[in-house]
Amino acid sequence: MFRSTLLLLIISITASAQYNLTGKWDVTATPEGKKPLKLDAQLKHEGADLSGQVNSPLGSGPVKNATLGDPDVAFQFLIGKYLFDVKAVASTEEIKGTFNGPRNMKGVFLAKRLDAAPVAPAVEGVETGKLADAEYRIDIPKNFNGGLILYCHGYSPNPGKFQKDKAPNELMKGFLELGYAVAQSGYSKGGWAVKEALEETEALRKHFITKYGKPKHTYVTGHSMGGTITIALAETYPDAYDAALQMCGPIAPIHSMFQRRLFDTLVVYDYYFPGMIGSPVDITNDVLDPLDLVSRIHKEATQYPDRLLAMQKFAGFQSDLEMAQVIAFYAGIQKELMIRAGGNPFDNRNTLYQGTPDDGLINRGVKRYAAAPQAVEYLKKYYTPTASPKNPILSLHNTYDPLVPAWSVNGYTELLMLNGGASNFVQRFVSGNGHCTFTPAQTINAFNDLVKWKESGTRPDPGEQK
Repeated sequence: MFRSTLLLLIISITASAQYNLTGKWDVTATPEGKKPLKLDAQLKHEGADLSGQVNSPLGSGPVKNATLGDPDVAFQFLIGKYLFDVKAVASTEEIKGTFNGPRNMKGVFLAKRLDAAPVAPAVEGVETGKLADAEYRIDIPKNFNGGLILYCHGYSPNPGKFQKDKAPNELMKGFLELGYAVAQSGYSKGGWAVKEALEETEALRKHFITKYGKPKHTYVTGHSMGGTITIALAETYPDAYDAALQMCGPIAPIHSMFQRRLFDTLVVYDYYFPGMIGSPVDITNDVLDPLDLVSRIHKEATQYPDRLLAMQKFAGFQSDLEMAQVIAFYAGIQKELMIRAGGNPFDNRNTLYQGTPDDGLINRGVKRYAAAPQAVEYLKKYYTPTASPKNPILSLHNTYDPLVPAWSVNGYTELLMLNGGASNFVQRFVSGNGHCTFTPAQTINAFNDLVKWKESGTRPDPGEQK
């Protein structure tokens, strides 16, 4: 009976949409208080259906009443007159779970694949769909070289959507022309969705392996918030990614970078233009209409040229319109962060402000706020880099970026020196103004240098990206 139970557990696993359990499995079942039992199973996994046979010294039996989830599955298995109920979690290569049988019998199991997981041949085309609540798109080129690029998109108020018949943009075309498949998750939530992006991009990578086989090489890249996610994926899953191309993302510890740039900018702006955004810890709902908010911020600022010049001097904005656009964008992020994190993550009670026409006046006059501890912890978790990468990371940044200033990347390089990870990181700059204003050619050139670094060990030089 104990052996039969283990077989039942194995069968339940075959039902996951994120993996393919068709094949032969070696199973070890360990009933409570008993020695481990060795079993085997032959499973067939087709879509939402699971069938097959479990073999034990007590006999063999079929799988029945399977309910397939992602990744949790449940099933029943009958050997003789004994019925077993199983709950398990599965991947393509391994199955883990628990079982309950007759006479209060229960235990744990571990099943490992004996053969290679079946995969569909990768053919030219576009696959779109949804994994859990996140939409995704996979492009496979005609000249597929066996490599995969995971692309992470930047900050957006809403989850990403994909149209199968829409042509890829110029950068994606560049990756495809090199022969790489490109996979993109839209994330299940908008906003500072680093948590969701980490989980759902990893699920997409596993989905690709399940359906098309393990890539020869896997790279990860992304712009802006996608650059943060790129670093986080490379550090969190060093065995999954061969190398990473980070572009224009806030890659220093996010809490400290956002405190210095986003929150302090809003605090000083609120001093010069009180009430325009509500307050830094009580953002107006006007951020839901960003175009109108930008217009009103811009109009208000131009009516007070001395305040406008002071604000531009403090934050380094190059124009009054740019200031209005960035303030509106920062206000939207702060409002969403407070909802997501459960409060204001920033504390400026001990902050000294510098860079205005009268710093004494500013430090006497700005409002001071305490942080909510749970919000601080959330932002520290998503994301504070370990800065000890195991694989090459190449990073690009504009020399002038009003949203994510060039100085912000220095926080990551300082951590690298402290943590001994500098040998796996190279920072390059693109001379120009704007946020993520790299040409597709510059990006492809950087990616080719990254691949060369990984494959030949030739570390690219820092400096200007051509």
